[in-house]
Amino acid sequence: MRVTLCAATYNRPDGLGRLLAAVAALQLQEPVNLSVAVVIVDNSPDRNARAVVEAAATDFPWPLHYVSESRRGITFARNAALQKAAELSSDAVVFIDDDEYPDAGWLEALLRRQRISGAAVVLGAVRPVFPDGTPGWIISGRFFETHRFEDGAELDDAHTANVLIDLSSLHRHGLVFDNRYALTGGEDTMLFQALLDAGERIVYAADAVVFETVPQSRANLEWLMKRWYRTGNIEAALFLRGHEGSSWRPLGNCLRGLLRIAAGGGLFLASLLVLGLGRRERIVRPLYTVCRGVGILASTLGRNYSEYREIHGT
Repeated sequence: MRVTLCAATYNRPDGLGRLLAAVAALQLQEPVNLSVAVVIVDNSPDRNARAVVEAAATDFPWPLHYVSESRRGITFARNAALQKAAELSSDAVVFIDDDEYPDAGWLEALLRRQRISGAAVVLGAVRPVFPDGTPGWIISGRFFETHRFEDGAELDDAHTANVLIDLSSLHRHGLVFDNRYALTGGEDTMLFQALLDAGERIVYAADAVVFETVPQSRANLEWLMKRWYRTGNIEAALFLRGHEGSSWRPLGNCLRGLLRIAAGGGLFLASLLVLGLGRRERIVRPLYTVCRGVGILASTLGRNYSEYREIHGT
């Protein structure tokens, strides 16, 4: 089996160096038929990740490839990674982000779950690592934690922060990341939904853990509300997907958005009245529903949040 580990990067030299060091330290019981390669796609027109990759390549345990993709946007970078993996005749591609680093047993756990399940997609766990000075309510509220499931559970969604994808499944269904979501994100949600619609399976590998470094610029309510708003944008796009010509779908989206705003707003006011400001994480949580509703409405009217125009962390 030929596996290619891929990460897109944009002006995060510290994060990229940390990622490559952790990948080099992976503990992998390599069977005779396993071949591993690593691909870093630099999405900066300045190609400033090249020096980091070349420095790491001198004693890297596997082939390390640098790819430049100057067209700005996460979809262009990830499609460039898929293309390079295909050129390397890979059977599977594994995506991880440049602000993450893997546990030593990460790749082994993904591969083991794929061998057992035969699924087209295997999703791993993402755990946040917060900087000093992060507000306690951010940590206790678990706003940056991904959902956890039983090992081997079948899922109805996935993301590219920690995932293995069988390339033959993508090729069989003619799928790549949709460039309409280059700056907004949500392209991974669309891709995995298309795979599910085509009859493929997504399973969870509980032991395949990566750690996400959360910068101070994200560990705050303003950023959380932007992320939740974007979640609504993606939900609206999913609802309209494949039904763009339907006249009632946009109206349905608006109603869904309004219902979420009303429900979340009511819960927010109730929490504020009952709890005051004593349990901020409990008061903030209903704002997820409010922001998601606003995001649904805004996206239906053609206004989406371009998250990938901003860079967080180094």
